[in-house]
Amino acid sequence: MTYRDDTPITDEDKRKLQRDVSAGEIDIVAQTVATWLREKMHGKDVRESLAQWIIYTTRIAQYLINDEQEFKRAMNDLKLELINRQGQVEGRQTDLENQFLQVIANATVDSEVILARNSKRYGSYITLDNRLEHIESLLASYVPAGFTITLKHNQNRNPRVNILYYEYAIGTETGGFGTGPSGSFGGTNFTSVAPQIEYQDLNTVVIHLPTAYAMRGVVEYKYGYWYLIDGYKTLRFDLGEVDDRRALAGNGQHQISSDSVAPPQTDQQPTTVIAPRNLRATRINDETEKLDWEN
Repeated sequence: MTYRDDTPITDEDKRKLQRDVSAGEIDIVAQTVATWLREKMHGKDVRESLAQWIIYTTRIAQYLINDEQEFKRAMNDLKLELINRQGQVEGRQTDLENQFLQVIANATVDSEVILARNSKRYGSYITLDNRLEHIESLLASYVPAGFTITLKHNQNRNPRVNILYYEYAIGTETGGFGTGPSGSFGGTNFTSVAPQIEYQDLNTVVIHLPTAYAMRGVVEYKYGYWYLIDGYKTLRFDLGEVDDRRALAGNGQHQISSDSVAPPQTDQQPTTVIAPRNLRATRINDETEKLDWEN
């Protein structure tokens, strides 16, 4: 570093810096002030160089802040516009669906079907399908059938099972830590799930849950509970006081499955027809004969 420049910093030098900043020539401004600091011989010019750098650093920072705020404002306006458009699209879609349902409803002339649309408990539905879909949604949410978990707990007893469902627990957010929906940090939508329990033996429990809680993944015991995690969704199984060593030994032996429930069959036909034996025909009259045989 050589202090070889004995020329003072003039007002024109300062105005040139201002013009360069206004034109966005930040590199030129930085290089000019750095050269002054390295080469100016007199203390007042060095102090002026420092002062100019502080002024323009502050100004540049302010520009960046303003640009960021403007960018955020523009993005927020765009988001609001998209939400508004989405609402309009969904509104039009709902109108079309309602019109379609009205067409179906008006096309039905069967009085029994029309009467079956209405429920004393839940009110009226546009179509019978709407009522059936509502019933199925209730079944899927509350009837403990359709999804089965088999826990190998190894506790040598038949434990009481308490199940908790929740979403966006820490570590399960789709985009990483703290990226869940607003207000979901630490978990949300906590729901106690009522199961149907079967005890295969003193070390195994079969848990039947509604299909609304069907999940993929691997059941694992840790920290006093059994967990089934699928993306941002979690099922936690609480069996009370647990022997950790025995519980950990069951990891890798748990099973999950979605039950296949076939619709009931009425008047089932036999798969094979057995040929009759000792078939005999007895004449009753000119138009009728009686047949007898053995199976």
